[in-house]
Amino acid sequence: MAILPLQLARVSSLLKTSVATGTIARTQQSLLGVQNQLSTGKRLSAPSDDPGAAAVAQQLRKTLEKREAYAANLRHAAGHLGAVDTTLADLSDLLRETQTIASANVGSDITSQEREGAAAVVGSLYSQLLSLANRQHEGTYLFGGDKAADRPFVEGAGGVKFVGSDTVLQNAYDDSTVLPFMVDGSRVFGALSSEVRGAADLTPAVTPATRLADLRGALGAGVGRGSIRVDDGAGTAKVIDLTAADSVQDVVTAINGAGVGAVMAAVSLAGDGITLSAGAGDDITVTDTAGGTTALDLGILTPGGAGAGTPIVGAPLAPRVTMLTNLADLRNGAGVDPAGLVLTNGAASRTVTLAGLTTVQDLVNAVASSGTGAALRVNAAGTGLDLLNPVQGPGMTVGENGGTTAADLGVRSLAGATPLAGLNGGKGVRTVATGADLRVTRTDGTTFDVELSGALTVGDAIAAINAADGGAGVTAGLATTGNGIVLTDATGGAGALSVANQNAAHAVEDLGLTAAPAGATLAGTDVNPVTAGGAFANLARLRDALRADDSDEITAAAEGLRADLDRAIAVRGEAGARAKELEARKDRLDDQNVATKAMLSGLEDTDFTDAIMRFETLQQSLQATYQTTAKLLDQSLLDFIG
Repeated sequence: MAILPLQLARVSSLLKTSVATGTIARTQQSLLGVQNQLSTGKRLSAPSDDPGAAAVAQQLRKTLEKREAYAANLRHAAGHLGAVDTTLADLSDLLRETQTIASANVGSDITSQEREGAAAVVGSLYSQLLSLANRQHEGTYLFGGDKAADRPFVEGAGGVKFVGSDTVLQNAYDDSTVLPFMVDGSRVFGALSSEVRGAADLTPAVTPATRLADLRGALGAGVGRGSIRVDDGAGTAKVIDLTAADSVQDVVTAINGAGVGAVMAAVSLAGDGITLSAGAGDDITVTDTAGGTTALDLGILTPGGAGAGTPIVGAPLAPRVTMLTNLADLRNGAGVDPAGLVLTNGAASRTVTLAGLTTVQDLVNAVASSGTGAALRVNAAGTGLDLLNPVQGPGMTVGENGGTTAADLGVRSLAGATPLAGLNGGKGVRTVATGADLRVTRTDGTTFDVELSGALTVGDAIAAINAADGGAGVTAGLATTGNGIVLTDATGGAGALSVANQNAAHAVEDLGLTAAPAGATLAGTDVNPVTAGGAFANLARLRDALRADDSDEITAAAEGLRADLDRAIAVRGEAGARAKELEARKDRLDDQNVATKAMLSGLEDTDFTDAIMRFETLQQSLQATYQTTAKLLDQSLLDFIG
């Protein structure tokens, strides 16, 4: 009898074929994937290979890209600071050479011809210094700051002017660190503006158009915006909202519009604050609301009442000088003489009149376009104007143009209040301890002696001359055009007005009275020029001192150049420390990148040992599948007999 297999279930040939071919296809696909990993060395060829790992790898790549940007910044900074270091080394060598030249030419045994030759060498060093100041790295001026596309040091007005920026460029070196990679050129070369600090209080008058933001206020802390309560003491009180007020006129309009009895606000007659007038029966009180300070700041806080019929005269509000301030409002409304200033800087001399000028900004622009290199600015306190000389080399003087403009603005370089000790670049006036310092000879041949030992200011010196003359015909004063002390002789003599030193004093030259007289007038020179300090100024001073055969000036210039050298060395040290810090950051960044790349490699790159084992396993699996499939699909007629 025949023995038949026990069939627990019927499996169709189509199903067996489908299962077998599916198994073979999946194994082949896996084998192809492993082959691809082995041939490319990459475990992830597409995100679908491992979506989770692919997402992490993408984040790691973004991190590496960001770090590469930081690394590029570090490389650029290192290159820039390297160029700065080289330049500062060259600058230090140049300044040491000037020290050597100065030292070699101080002695009395040096001839004028030798000093003239040394002056020519210094002139050459001056050109080299300008070249160093304008050195570039990768198309960027090393010392230009955030104006690095333009030459930071330019020649003009007989000297060198820094036109770069003291705001240096910075860059990001990690997610939380931004550091500068430049050095301040104005500090390296000492391009420090010297200035005539405005001696006049130009506080403008309060006008209806004065902005509240420009008021220092009754307490000097500005004006807060809030509400005030005004009570006429006769049964009418209003809370007035001043939060939106922009000008003094807005305050006046708001108070008057509130209709508090007969109370009316206006700018005070003195032009320095706000006044509240009262009716005959009004006893005005003004208070702040909700803890505000508006009434206090406006100078009209009167919680106890002013008294029946008594107006409230507000405290001075001290407006700041701004670029928008009208020139006519300066000096509490007294304005400024429009005659103008005479600005002289080296060979450049210009007259700047106020004709046609309306605001402080107009005057600032007029000075800036004068061609003298001078610059006018509002002082930090907002109380006046300072006149700056940013040109290293020549000295700038500020005088009058026949009026009182310079005095009104407080920027006259030689004024009555100027200390004698500050004249002549700080040398002062060389007088004798006892006895006369100078002798004045009138045109009628008579003389008088002047003792200056007690004088402290230019005004004191002028007063001493006038007192010594005793009204006999010679009058001393400041020039009405230009600047300097002027002696005027009214004796009517036929001789020459002259001034001579006495007792080995040097008062004549130190007061600038060395000029030849013009008739009965001897016009002195301004001996208080405003000179910007720095390497260019000191080098020019050394050159000129050598040409003038002046040992004292050579020594003074050498001292200035020594300070320039010390400053250059200090800046170089700071730049070196910064470069070292950036190098340390680069090393840390490189270490971080190595770790990140290792993580990325673990996610993306093929583990060849594991891949080879899987490849062999899959090959064996595929071969076994082929063999199994061949047996399963080896059908006979019996397979179809049911």
